[in-house]
Amino acid sequence: MNTATEKVVVGQSVDKKTAKKASTNEIPMVDLGVILEFVEKIESGGLQTLTALEVAKKTGYTAPTSTPFYRRMAGAKMFGLLDTTQGVNLTRLALDYFKPTDDESKAEALVTAIKNVVGYQKILDRYSGKRLPQVDILSNLVEREFNLAADAAKICASVFVASAQRAGLVQGDNTLVTALSQHSRPAVSPEATNTKVAPHTFPTLQIPSAEDSESHFLTLDAKRGRRVILQAPSVITSVELKRIQNWLAVQFHVVDSVGAGDSELQLPDLNDSDKNISPP
Repeated sequence: MNTATEKVVVGQSVDKKTAKKASTNEIPMVDLGVILEFVEKIESGGLQTLTALEVAKKTGYTAPTSTPFYRRMAGAKMFGLLDTTQGVNLTRLALDYFKPTDDESKAEALVTAIKNVVGYQKILDRYSGKRLPQVDILSNLVEREFNLAADAAKICASVFVASAQRAGLVQGDNTLVTALSQHSRPAVSPEATNTKVAPHTFPTLQIPSAEDSESHFLTLDAKRGRRVILQAPSVITSVELKRIQNWLAVQFHVVDSVGAGDSELQLPDLNDSDKNISPP
């Protein structure tokens, strides 16, 4: 039989587990736009490799434990923009945004940053391809998922919406997408489809899509308009990935390099006999 003291201890344990949290380090509490401004100060101020204490003081915060600074650092790490294993350093993803090597790196870096937040995965999965609900409704999901107090959950929900908008993942009708839209890319006119593509422009292809499919873009050489476009379901199995790899090896004429003098290199025609090989 439990004594009165044991009952009190048990009750206190239950209360502690169910208590709502006023903050979280599982999802950002500062939006992506603010985080980018913060990381830019570190990059432009030459503050990389400094300690968190030094960075805090040089960016105008009283201490690394101050709430504004802590939340910016935590958010920057969740978005994958800062690494603090040895001082405070910009990641490769941050460099893709602040020092891009082609036209698409900057936009793609923001999309990757959103997807880097592990805590955002359920929100992305739930609302991808759908209209985002009002912040009050979204905050209910955040509150239940992360055991947050209502005020904290509303902050996190607002941060998600603002961050997704900053990354270009919220369309005009408030639909949430999880990949850069083809329609946001520069397109060429129908009259120009048989001419050489100018630097930094890509044709918009009309590809039938299924509801669960996404378009993915890989730039090989932005200046020469060399790009791979793949449309596929958002989730595939390891066996399917292997089939895709084997199929791509058949579809492309693979060479060691394409030099400046090889701009007229022709890939095998899609009607050639080897194009009729079925995927393994």
